[in-house]
Amino acid sequence: MRRVVRIGAYVPVGRSGDVPVAALDEDEFTLGATAVERAWAGPREEPGAVAVHLLGEPPLAADWGFAALLGREVEVVRHPATGGELAKTVRALEEGSGGPALIVGAELPERSTDRGSAKSTALGAAAVAYLLESSEEPSSFPLPRTGARGSAVEATLRLGEPGKEEGHDVTLVGDWGGATGSGRTVERKIPKRTAEGDLTGTSEGAYVPRARYLENLPSRWRFLAEACGACGGTTFPARGVCRRCGHTDALTPVRLPYDGGRVVAVTTVGKGGQPTEFDAQVEALGPYDVALVELARGMRVTLQVTDVVPGELKVGDRVNTMLRRLYPMEGEWRYGRKAIPAHSATALRKAD
Repeated sequence: MRRVVRIGAYVPVGRSGDVPVAALDEDEFTLGATAVERAWAGPREEPGAVAVHLLGEPPLAADWGFAALLGREVEVVRHPATGGELAKTVRALEEGSGGPALIVGAELPERSTDRGSAKSTALGAAAVAYLLESSEEPSSFPLPRTGARGSAVEATLRLGEPGKEEGHDVTLVGDWGGATGSGRTVERKIPKRTAEGDLTGTSEGAYVPRARYLENLPSRWRFLAEACGACGGTTFPARGVCRRCGHTDALTPVRLPYDGGRVVAVTTVGKGGQPTEFDAQVEALGPYDVALVELARGMRVTLQVTDVVPGELKVGDRVNTMLRRLYPMEGEWRYGRKAIPAHSATALRKAD
C-alpha cells in the first residue's frame, strides 16, 4: 500500500489586491511543476514509472512535461478538480500497490472560464502536489470528504493552515499559511490576448526545432551535466562527450542545483532588442532582464529573469529557478527555467 508522505504547495508572488495571481509566464503546468518539484524533493534512485494524476485541465504539455521534469517514465491520468475527487484518488492510490505516485492540482482563476469543473478557489492562483510512496501504515493527514464539493487546491491549502498540521505524519513544503517568499506585492494586469497565448508567432531569432528542444530538456529543465571519469571534467549542458578530453564512454550524469546560483552578469533587454518570440511579453510588460548565472564552479547558464523589476537584480546576487513559459512556437508553448531572486522564494530543493 501507499501513503501520503509529502505535499508541496506553490502560491505565486504576484497580487491583485490581496489575491495571488499568476505571472504572464505561468500556467497550470508551470504552477503544478513547481509544486511537484517541492513534493518530489530531489533525485531518486529507485527505477520504474511514476503515476501522475492531474486534477483539472492543465495544458496538453503536462502529458509529457512531467516525464521530462522528473526524468522518469510517467503514466498520466486526468481527473476533475474537486476536493471530493482528490479524496477518492488518494484513497484509491493508498489501497493500491506499486511505485511512487503524484497527485497534482493547479488553478488560475483569473484566466479560467467555466468548463464544468470545480468552482475556482477564492484563495487565488495556486498549485498543490501530493507525493505517495509505499508504506506499511496509512497516512493520517486529513483529506476532504469524498462527497466534498469545491476546489481540490483550496481544500488542500485550508487543511495546511497554521495549527492544523500538528500531529500528522506528512511533510508540508512550500507556501502554506500565507507564507509566499518575501511577500512583496506585485500588481499584474495581464492582457487577455497575451495570457491566453497567441500560439502562431513567427520566429526570427531564437527558433529551435521541436526535436532539438525536447533533446535538450534534461539539461535545460533539470540542469543535467556530465562528469567525466577519465579527466575529472564536467560538461554542461550535457552533450554525450567530455568538452575537456573528448571521451564519450566515461560519463556520469550529475544534476546541478536549481537554487542558490550566483549572478555573474546581468543585462536589461529593452523594447526592440528582444527576439521576436518575446514581442508579446515586451508589449505587455516592457523590458526584461537576462542573467548569466553560475550554478556551480565553472558551470554557467543564461536565464531570463522573472518576478522582479528590471534593473533590480545585481551581479553577485543569489537566484533560484523555476520552470516558466518562454514563448509560443509551432502551435505550443515552449518552457524553460527562469531566474528568480533568492530573497523572493524559499529554496526548498536540493541537488546531488
